[in-house]
Amino acid sequence: MPPRSGIDRRIFIVGFPRSGTTLVQGLLASHSALTSFTESHFFWKHFTRSPWLPAPVLIRNPSSRVREFLAENGEAPPGAAGWFAGKGRWSLRAWPLRPVQTRRVARQLLQVLDELTLRRGRSGWIEKTPMHLYFVPFLERVSAAGRRAHFVHVIRDGLEAAASLHEASRTWERHYDLETCARRWNADVGLSLRRVGSPVDHFVFYEELASRPEAVLRGLLGDLGLEWEPDILERHTRSAGSLVTGQEVWKTVVGHGRPAAGAPARALTAEQRNRLRRLLRRDLYDEVRRRTG
Repeated sequence: MPPRSGIDRRIFIVGFPRSGTTLVQGLLASHSALTSFTESHFFWKHFTRSPWLPAPVLIRNPSSRVREFLAENGEAPPGAAGWFAGKGRWSLRAWPLRPVQTRRVARQLLQVLDELTLRRGRSGWIEKTPMHLYFVPFLERVSAAGRRAHFVHVIRDGLEAAASLHEASRTWERHYDLETCARRWNADVGLSLRRVGSPVDHFVFYEELASRPEAVLRGLLGDLGLEWEPDILERHTRSAGSLVTGQEVWKTVVGHGRPAAGAPARALTAEQRNRLRRLLRRDLYDEVRRRTG
């Protein structure tokens, strides 16, 4: 039974950047039961993970990011957002008190998304921030009973994904060299591999989605307990780009929002491609594919 609040699905899309997470987000957001937003960055920017701690802890005040997020999405503050300016205001300003507020703040951030979703007349939401891959176990624990969290891992061939991140990051504050891109891809696919077998984790391979969008989307919706809607691809074509902010110029889309196949790797020299192939852990990718069928 759905919870009294009316929210029955919290869907997080995670994975290595430039792997097709925006495409998957847009396709799912075209379903009549779901809505989505711009990337929130709520958790990776305000909570920290440490090998010396059993779970993430709050280290930064997310209040300003909540305001920015609402403005990006053209939304007035819901009731849950008022906590950050009201009861939680002073405790969040005092940095020594932030760690003890970790679970409370995490749940409050999720409640903000719940209330925005209900305002839009939907019963489930999609949050897409690739870096939240590093917070999947934490998000699973703090998500309220009855509002089951699902995690959609989007995985793309390492050569294409790493080359795409290398190129896209030229417009960012930090440009990632090929070695950094390869290490990050290895780490991200390794984290996804650890989640294989969990009933709340679902896996989409970009290459399959690009070649068979309807079949892959049908399967994913079924895994999420949602019915197929015949016009969902058409709706996505009309709305593609609505979840991208004006600053995210690197999120170029073609067709149904698919990056041009093969273009990132072709932009590299032969020596760069060979160097990337040596650095990338292709065995991790193959193992995820094998274990997910």
